Amino acid sequence: MHPNQYVMVPDKPKYMGQEEARLVRTIASNMKRLRKLRNLKQYDMVDYGFNYRHYQRIESGKYTPSIETLIRLAKVFKVKVIDLLK
Repeated sequence: MHPNQYVMVPDKPKYMGQEEARLVRTIASNMKRLRKLRNLKQYDMVDYGFNYRHYQRIESGKYTPSIETLIRLAKVFKVKVIDLLK
C-alpha cells in the first residue's frame, strides 16, 4: 500500500493512515497482554469503571482509545502510558 493511502479500521467511522492503524493495534495488543498478566478477564475491567463492550472494542483494535482512557488503563495496569504505545 502506498504511504499516502488510507485504511479503514473496522467499526471506526473515520479513516486513518497505516501508522495510526498500527498504533491502535499495538495499544490493543499491549492491553490484552497486560490484562492477562494480571489474571483479569475483559469483563473484570467493569470493576475499574469501563463499559464491557467499549473495553472489548478497544482491546480488539476496533476502537481508538482517548488520551483519558489511556491514562485510566495505565493506572489499572500500573504502567506508564508510553508502555501502552510501544
